[in-house]
Amino acid sequence: MKTNLTLFTKIATRSALAWLSIVIPGIIISIIGLIISIYLIGHQPGPGYAGARAGGIGALLAILVLFTVAFWSMCLLVLSIAGFALFPALASGYTLKKSIFLVWDNKLGDFFIEKISVYVDKVIQRIAERKGSSAATLRKESVKELKLEVKKDGSTTKLQKRLLNYLLKQVNLDDIDWKAEPAKIKSQVLAKVKDYIGEKLMPSKLWVRLAMILPVVLMVLALIYDR
Repeated sequence: MKTNLTLFTKIATRSALAWLSIVIPGIIISIIGLIISIYLIGHQPGPGYAGARAGGIGALLAILVLFTVAFWSMCLLVLSIAGFALFPALASGYTLKKSIFLVWDNKLGDFFIEKISVYVDKVIQRIAERKGSSAATLRKESVKELKLEVKKDGSTTKLQKRLLNYLLKQVNLDDIDWKAEPAKIKSQVLAKVKDYIGEKLMPSKLWVRLAMILPVVLMVLALIYDR
């Protein structure tokens, strides 16, 4: 147990560093892009600000005009503003997948199997009284009950809860027959969880790299064509 806790602490540290390695450069790129785009847009000749002061329709027309006279700068502005939400979201998705990979790589997959096995046993007992409900209702309620068990479990850390919730979200439980015998339900759920975490795929940073490269490309284009 102590070994597992130590390994999870290391995984949490590595995941936090991975999150920061995406968010910090991403936010810096967004700030630089925002400064460059505002500067270039502010030095464009012709109408724009007068329309922006005219109200809603005038502001909309001003934005359309700016897209025609400073297309790359406006694209950079939009992407830079979006980056403040985009990079943390990309970082969170990547680090969750990386954590799952590290858990499996450090042979901690059994921890999740054991936890989910206990949760499934508890949920099966509760849904036994609802066998008369439709299959769709049982599926929905069962998944909700599993997530509730994760939340109520006082023996798991915050990271472990996040990973367990992520697993339950990613694993497709739609074809589980919750009206079947308890042993069959349990074996089906655990088989799907094992299949998912057993893939052992290092998460790709492709989308993260593209999200960082695109603003840089737009900066270059804006500086060339919108000056």
